[in-house]
Amino acid sequence: MFIAALIPQDICAKLTNYINTLKHNIDGVKWEGSEKLHVTLKFLGDVDESKADEISNMLDKLVHSYSPFELELLGFGGFPDLKQPRVLYAGLTRNSGLSKFHSELDQYLCRIGFEKENRKFIPHITLARVKKRVHIKETLPALTQSIFDITHIGLIKSELRPEGSVYTPVQIFKLGK
Repeated sequence: MFIAALIPQDICAKLTNYINTLKHNIDGVKWEGSEKLHVTLKFLGDVDESKADEISNMLDKLVHSYSPFELELLGFGGFPDLKQPRVLYAGLTRNSGLSKFHSELDQYLCRIGFEKENRKFIPHITLARVKKRVHIKETLPALTQSIFDITHIGLIKSELRPEGSVYTPVQIFKLGK
């Protein structure tokens, strides 16, 4: 399971179109489908049902104290870098509200037994995962900047299948004071 900020459908469509322009320029990656585009806030791992209920109750309370988060697509990148990436992503502006939400979420999850996140929170949308060595054939098209609001947070179940992972929302929460 993981907790994610959910991306509006129009932005998912824009990112899917962008991915389609990249596919013939980049070899060695597995591209994400539009149904899997999100901003990961916390990876939880295997979670038993009682703990999932506790997380859902906490999220239900937490989301009501936050207004939607305004973000902007900034560009294309890779972690740890584009020379030898493990992940290719769409970068996002930082948002103090989203960063505070992430921090508060992490603190609560630590109190109920999840490990504290040691890496700095860098908001991004994963577009592809590297399968082997990446080969970029030519200059990549720029990602058009777009401003959008994150209005929903999801508790998501991820199941590994032979054809790849499948994400199923366990519960979706609407941000709003």
